[in-house]
Amino acid sequence: MKLLDYSFSTTIDFSVPVRDHYFVLRCMPSPSYTLRVLESDLTVEPEMRYVRQTDSFGNLVAIGRKSEEHTRIGYHSSGTVRVDFNWAQPDVAHPVFRHSTPLTRAEGALATFAESLGTVKNHHDVREVDGFCLHAMSSVHDAMAYAPGTTTVATTASEAFAAGRGVCQDFSHVLVTALRHAGIAARYVSGLALGEGQTHAWVEASVDDFWYGYDPTRNQEVDETYIPLAWGRDWSDCPVERGSFVGLADQTQTVHMTVKEHAEQ
Repeated sequence: MKLLDYSFSTTIDFSVPVRDHYFVLRCMPSPSYTLRVLESDLTVEPEMRYVRQTDSFGNLVAIGRKSEEHTRIGYHSSGTVRVDFNWAQPDVAHPVFRHSTPLTRAEGALATFAESLGTVKNHHDVREVDGFCLHAMSSVHDAMAYAPGTTTVATTASEAFAAGRGVCQDFSHVLVTALRHAGIAARYVSGLALGEGQTHAWVEASVDDFWYGYDPTRNQEVDETYIPLAWGRDWSDCPVERGSFVGLADQTQTVHMTVKEHAEQ
């Protein structure tokens, strides 16, 4: 069990004033079988109204609008969560997590790679499925180099794998693709991990109806120091921030997050 404090901030500066800015945020942890939200706060600057809703994947979202002209908008989410894997309960994966998407099709070199990983004979054998996922995770980690700035959110798993580089989003898309190719339901997760810096992404696979987490970027199993913010079939289902506005402006985005263990009084 881990008690974690988190803080996540995003600031977007616009080169010229914009207006009618609509935004959707997935920057607040959503309660799950293994995560309890003890405290949660979200502030938006400049001050504006927003509503909290739940999307089709069960992710907590904030939806708002700033109609007046502005040259900056910022979001700050913070709080405390308790993560305990002992609370895990069976959760049958929805069939959508077994099918490819435009970002996670096994094509070219990635299709060959996925075939080389082999197959799973018994999908109800926890040891076999978990072993396959661990092997696939390590293989993805070894096949790719972490290289910020070399891909975009539109880069597909097959494109990133062919280039042999990318960021956590790309590593996760490649692993999701490989697992689905083997008949394992897998979902993309965006969130925060212990430490300081940027948001992170990893993969959860359905292992005999329980979700197991795998981090191909760091080549490690997900533990109780990870805080999921949202999940979906791929990145496009669960971006931390998405918006639209009226105006021809260049954008400069600054992101910073921290996760640390809570010092209980």
